[in-house]
Amino acid sequence: MRAALISLIETVPGGTALRGSLPLAQGRLAMLHVDLAADAGAGEILCLVGAVDDRTREIEAYAAQRGIPCQLVRSIADISVRLASEDELLVIADGLYVAPGVMHRLARETGTFVASFAPGEGARVLIERFERIDINHVWAGLACVRARDLVEARDLPEDWSIQSALLRLAVQKGYRREILPFSLAEAGRIAMVRNAPEIETLALEELAGSAGPLGGRLVHTGLFGNLARKAWSARWSRPALRLSAIALPVMGIGLAAAGFSVAALPLLVLGRAGGHAANRLFGRFAATITGSWEQTARNAAFALAFIVVTVLSVAASDRLSGLFAALLLPGLATVLGRTPGPLPRLWRRLAGSPSLIALAALIALPLGGLMPMLMLWNLALTGLLLWQTRPDALAADKAPPHI
Repeated sequence: MRAALISLIETVPGGTALRGSLPLAQGRLAMLHVDLAADAGAGEILCLVGAVDDRTREIEAYAAQRGIPCQLVRSIADISVRLASEDELLVIADGLYVAPGVMHRLARETGTFVASFAPGEGARVLIERFERIDINHVWAGLACVRARDLVEARDLPEDWSIQSALLRLAVQKGYRREILPFSLAEAGRIAMVRNAPEIETLALEELAGSAGPLGGRLVHTGLFGNLARKAWSARWSRPALRLSAIALPVMGIGLAAAGFSVAALPLLVLGRAGGHAANRLFGRFAATITGSWEQTARNAAFALAFIVVTVLSVAASDRLSGLFAALLLPGLATVLGRTPGPLPRLWRRLAGSPSLIALAALIALPLGGLMPMLMLWNLALTGLLLWQTRPDALAADKAPPHI
């Protein structure tokens, strides 16, 4: 069995806040360590603590959400008695930040190892944040040791860093070195966090990276960065955004039924935006990712609202045509998204984006052009499908006939 050792011991420089309990997108930094342990196949988490408080209990509760038992430990002796000799212990550094893509890569490591960087001479500032292994290598914050080797570390003084001791033990035992590209540290994909502003900056960089080129530029602007910070600091923001993704389209149905279709469409757009914002801002931790049932409910509420608005917005004689166009649109978009071919993925996403369709309808409705807009969009989707499914060119011309 593999167990994981996380730590809630070290404090921020000049303060009393624990580095592992620093806030991160309405979670805690140590919750990343729980996710990393789960991805690496750990059957149990041992949490190294000096004292037990509400922050510790929050980490325990998150581990329970991931389905992993969490035990509190205070010493090497506490750790070793909970492990069998053939077990492995995954050591995760206190204050370690790992970006999602890198986390999955590290979690695939098997057996005993020490993850490290070989930064060279030009990276002394960054080296100060990582523990040095030897003259050429620094620890990348992850190591896996054999449980039976812990016996050699039982007699350490009480003030000795347990994680550092286990790292030294792994180095002395000659465990395999997994050398990671130092560019991961330079780009902030792996970092040793010292305080709250640093982790907030890393979270914004991660948000920008997941939003694509245009979205990334928006996140880097002061306005969107400040909005993200305020959303993370306000406890009501996540439930409000999740609720809006379903409630606003439902309200739009009521407005459309009352004859206010122009006012209903903005609610659909805002509801869709609220759902996207909830996923982007608060989908950092695996246990808090939007459930499939909730995403299905959002999609169903939006689809039903859009169909109702479309049907009620056209003349009585054209409502059957409106229903046909509104039902055909998501069908063609779904087929386009599932059909392999040369069309770039971004184009397929834009062509089938419910948010963009609702925005276009919002513009077309006051001009009396809702039906033409839907028909043109369906024609465009049909054209894209024809392009996506066109016959492939031959790899090479036919060989000339033999003479």
